[in-house]
Parts: sequence; structure tokens; C-alpha cells
Amino acid sequence: MNKTIISALVMSALTAPAFAADSVSNIFSDGSLKGQFQLFDFQRDFDGETTDRRDTSFGGLFYYRSGEAEGISFGGAFASANPIWENSDAVYGLVAGPVGQQGDREAVNRLQEYFVSGNWFDTKVTVGAQELFTPMMSIFPLRAIPFTYRGASIKNTSVDNLAITGLYIEDYMGWTNDEFADLADGVAGEFARKGVMVDVEDSPMYGLGLDYTIPTDVVKAKTSLWFYTMDDVYEQYHIKLNLSGDIGDVNWYFKPSYLKQDSTGKLDQTAASFDTYQAGFHLGMKWQGFDATVKYVQTGDDDVLTPFGDEKVIIQQVIQSARADEDAYGAQLAYRFAPNTALDGVSAYVNYAKYEIDNAQDDIDETDFSVRYNMNKWVDGLSVRARYAIVNQDSGDDLTDMRFYVYYKFAI
Repeated sequence: MNKTIISALVMSALTAPAFAADSVSNIFSDGSLKGQFQLFDFQRDFDGETTDRRDTSFGGLFYYRSGEAEGISFGGAFASANPIWENSDAVYGLVAGPVGQQGDREAVNRLQEYFVSGNWFDTKVTVGAQELFTPMMSIFPLRAIPFTYRGASIKNTSVDNLAITGLYIEDYMGWTNDEFADLADGVAGEFARKGVMVDVEDSPMYGLGLDYTIPTDVVKAKTSLWFYTMDDVYEQYHIKLNLSGDIGDVNWYFKPSYLKQDSTGKLDQTAASFDTYQAGFHLGMKWQGFDATVKYVQTGDDDVLTPFGDEKVIIQQVIQSARADEDAYGAQLAYRFAPNTALDGVSAYVNYAKYEIDNAQDDIDETDFSVRYNMNKWVDGLSVRARYAIVNQDSGDDLTDMRFYVYYKFAI
């Protein structure tokens, strides 16, 4: 409650000058509303004794953005995921409930965003609850409702081709939370899922990011460098390079990245201490609707810690590259049908990866299939998608994972 009151006072102080100079009507007359209704059905079936899971949810995401007066604007969002078609399987996690166990499913309806922004001298400052899109702190869009965060962000674009971003984040909401929690809860929860119970200091996350587009006509080149730190918990930096160019009719791309993570302070003195890295790349080519990619990643001596979303090198429907001493190899082939064909709006891919560690009995491989149909030519904003994953584990139950999505997007 104290954090909410402080946020409200800061918003009021920031907006007072704007209301003295511009009418409130300008703020709202230039506003916009967009969002999407969504129906999801996720099902995971295990070959062994593990209880199968299934959730079906209906809801949506709705975003309001005000107009701007004297550089001041407001934003808000509402998110909803409601269980429908109850079944006897364990909870999957699209809605609230005991994930992996049989139990009651509960609807999640919450304020996803509420913030005020100031935009002056090529610098935008946002205070309040907001979604983030950074490499190691993001919306984490794997379920019905994405992550959201509370704090402050600042972005400066006064230097050509360079964006400088700063973060001060205190709280977050995960996929099924209906109120904000400390970041410490997210870190402790990540360890708890691995069977490690540890007290984590209630520290905010500070972040600094530099995103630079290299001005060259020979190739397209973008670089990203981010640093994040939580006092007495952990720190990390993430470096990524995105290169692409054309050779005849073929567009090629190369995306190497490197992540370094270390526990710090009090956490470093516990059984949860870690010192690890992840290095790898994507190498691919696009030609006449095809997109072929090969992937490789190596992880260091400890598991990668990712409680708030991430850009791991290999991310599949179920498994992601994250285990200690792991080498993972992947390949993906995607195809998008041309606009002038009967299958206009259809895109599909097959994605395979193998995850290997020193103990061969813990190797995993996963094969994913995805088909999406954008039905704009029939109903503007409507799309459907089906995904299917086959996971083989040398230790643990093999499983299949089926996901169906229906989206209806709109803008006013």
C-alpha cells in the first residue's frame, strides 16, 4: 500500500505543470485503446506416473494510452484469464491454481499497467506499473497473461542510432498473480522449484542498457549491451550482436550472444550461490518464404537464473537451454506462404534441439511443430495457432505438449 501511495504522489507531482498549461480534454481526445481477446487451451500428457495437465482459459489484454500534453501522458492496461471447461487433469498454469496438481482453478483479473510518462529532450521517463521488453527482464509471454513490473524506467535517444535505457524496478507480477510481489519472491521461487530453499534480500533491480545500430550500408548491424544488479542477490550482463545482409536473393543473419551471471553479497554466502555464463549463436538464411536457422549454446558451471524472462539462446515450447555444464544444438525450418497464394496468411515451422550434459542419462531432446493462420482477409484481427511438442528425457517422464490459441485483436 505504501508503494502505491508513493507512486500516486509522484504521478501527481509530475503531471501538475501539464494540467496548468493544457486542458484535460486534449489528453483524452488523442487517446487510443487497443487489445486482444484470447481463447487458449494448453494440455501436457506424460508417459509415466506424472499427472497430466490441462487448462482452458478465455480473457484478454486491453491497453489504453492517453494523448500527450506538455510532454505528459498516461497509460493503463487490464488483463484477464478465466477458466472454462473444467476437467479432472492437474492445473497447467494458464490461470491461478496449484500447477501440476489437481485443484480448483481461479480466474486472474488485474490491472496490468498504470503509469505516467514524461517525454522531454529526447528522454522518456515512465513511473508506475509497466511491461518491460529488455533481454533479462521482460514480459515473459509464455502463458495467457505476460509479466509486468512496478518501478521507473528512462530511455534517451538524443544520440543518433543509440538508445540508452535505465531501470529501477521494485516489484513484479507473474503469469497468475493478482497483486504485486517483491522481486525477492521471484528469485526465491526460482530456487524453490529446484529444491533449494533460501532467503533472498528484498532489493530492487537496477538496469542499464545500450542499444546501438551501426551506421553501415554493407550489412545491417545492431549491438545490445545490458547490465542488471540486485544488491546482495545477483548481477548479470548480456551482450548480443545482430548482423544481417543480402547475397543475391538470399538474406543471411548471424546472432551471437553472451550472458554472465554471478550471485553477490549475502546470497553468495548460501547454498544457492552461483557463477555461470551462457554463450551461443543463431546462424540462418531467408529465401522465398523459407527461414532456416542453426543454433548452438554452451552453459557454464551452474544453472542460469531467469525468474523474470530472458533471451536464452535456445528457447523451445517446453525446454530451454539453462542447465549447468550443458551443450545444446538446434535447427529450425520455417515457411511463410506468399500473399498471392491460396494459403495466404499461413506460416509454419519445425524446431528441433538436443540438450546434453556430462551425465548422458540426463540428455533431453525436443521437437516442436507450429502452424499459424492469420485470417485478416476474412475477419480483420482474427488469427488461430496450433503448437505441438514432443519431449524425450533420458531421466524423467517423456511428454507431449499441445497448445491451441485463438486471438482477436482490435484498435480504437
